[in-house]
Amino acid sequence: MENSRVSHAETPYRDEYQGTPEHTPYERMLAKLAILTTGYTPDPAKELEEKSYYDYPSLKSHAWGWEIIWYFFLGGLAAGSYVIASIASFFGSKEDRQVVRFGYYLSLLTVLACPILLIKDLGRPERFLHMFRVFKFKSPMSVGSWGLTVFSIFGTLTVAIQAARDGLLGRWWAVRLLAKMPQKLIAVPGTLLATFVGGYTSVLLSATSIAVWNRSRMLGVVFVASAFSSGTALTSLVLRVVGAPASALHKLEKFEWFCMLIEIVGLLGFLRQTGRASKALVGIGPEEKGRTFWPFMFGGGLVLPWLLTSIALLAGKKKHHSGSKTRRGGFGLLIALIALIGGYFLRKTVVESGPVSGDDARTSLWNARR
Repeated sequence: MENSRVSHAETPYRDEYQGTPEHTPYERMLAKLAILTTGYTPDPAKELEEKSYYDYPSLKSHAWGWEIIWYFFLGGLAAGSYVIASIASFFGSKEDRQVVRFGYYLSLLTVLACPILLIKDLGRPERFLHMFRVFKFKSPMSVGSWGLTVFSIFGTLTVAIQAARDGLLGRWWAVRLLAKMPQKLIAVPGTLLATFVGGYTSVLLSATSIAVWNRSRMLGVVFVASAFSSGTALTSLVLRVVGAPASALHKLEKFEWFCMLIEIVGLLGFLRQTGRASKALVGIGPEEKGRTFWPFMFGGGLVLPWLLTSIALLAGKKKHHSGSKTRRGGFGLLIALIALIGGYFLRKTVVESGPVSGDDARTSLWNARR
């Protein structure tokens, strides 16, 4: 390794993370917000003294595209929808039956797209099948593939029982037998697997050498909380379109509010622990993702819907009791839609910040020295 002595203009270091006079006031605000949340203030002179090999990246960039982003997002939706349906099944009242029904249906619909996206990303179907030849406990990819498959089996069985009880499969003897199966008992391992599916993608990222991904273990908390909040938002959105008891929607909104709060705390903890390595995610350089992360994910897609829900709850606009009338649309529909957008941009910005972090030679070596 050599100590690179090239000038600041010739290095890949970007002052944009801290903000320069050439930036707009909005961009400087984003830069200051990055410093505030990460606790890291760039020091160009000091970083130029760090060792590197002529600033060449020490890590090979991954080739993940839009398929993986959507796989992460839809997998989170499937997990969250299943969990909220199971909670309503275990602890809910008669008015929560629509939450159970639509939650399970939505979970199956979203999880069915996941293998298709994985196969599309791998390029050839046989590569996906090769993941099932053996089970490697120490391989996040192997564990994740098996976990997704087993969850899909439990999810399909749960939905089949629900469809039989709803009369969607006819009335012949096999359907009646299926309807009598213990759905709640099957949902217990299904819920555990759903929680795993919602968070294992963060383990997959953390297992790499990319600094922005593996610096903090809080990414798992963020992904699980986001899966639950996004799944709840999707269920709430659909129920508001078709019409559902106001008391059931009120419960969904309270649960979504709690999950978003955990997500906010977890995300702030992740940024603080990641520190310097998080500039690929929150910085405002030409390739850094801060211009997308702050307005579309953190601010507009997470804090905003949480605040709107908080205001509505505190104002008493969502106080409903058992036996309340069926509701459609409403202000909650907009909140749910915004939350879904935020859940997508969380995966998008986190995944796309990986190559940016990997190309930062000095930060990669700094992270390797911990």
